[in-house]
Amino acid sequence: MSTVQSQSPYHFLIRRVHSLLGLLPIGVFLTFHLLLNLTARSGPAAYDRVIETMRHFPGIIVVELVVIFIPITLHAVYGAWVVYTGQSNVLRYGYARNWFYILQRISGLYTVIFILVHVSALRFGQANFAALQHFVANPWGLAFYAVGIVLAVFHFMNGLWAFAITWGLTIGPRSQKIWSYVCGFLFVVMSVVGLADLSAFLR
Repeated sequence: MSTVQSQSPYHFLIRRVHSLLGLLPIGVFLTFHLLLNLTARSGPAAYDRVIETMRHFPGIIVVELVVIFIPITLHAVYGAWVVYTGQSNVLRYGYARNWFYILQRISGLYTVIFILVHVSALRFGQANFAALQHFVANPWGLAFYAVGIVLAVFHFMNGLWAFAITWGLTIGPRSQKIWSYVCGFLFVVMSVVGLADLSAFLR
């Protein structure tokens, strides 16, 4: 796999900022969001109570802008540029990491669409258990959310694997292989949690 890289002296810094944003705060928020949504398994009242508490948290708009919307926008804009300028050689070299390169781009694009739909539904619609239950009652809505959850988690975990290389934490093949197992395990765990969240709205 190869990527057309900018000749700008700031490219090195931009790549690291993009990588860091994927972990902090976006990845941390995703993990928190999946765990928080487990409250849906306790029923509509418990879930709606948590959502209302979050919506009335002091300074929630500022927190959302600084911690969620601005980092996601910056990460997505640079990610879109990477997708546009990237060159895949997966058809010539069918290595696993080449396929992961493609899946990372696909999952990133899908996740952006997923986030836009999810946030607009919550912000401009009814942000409660019944509204989400109604959305996923449609098979297409359920598929959209299920795929969105799995691909968002994959994008985070695959990005986390690359993060360790970008920041020099896993240098050799052995450490990278071990880290790939760790990220793979976390992908399974977080996907199960996310799908467990979703299943609560199918009752």
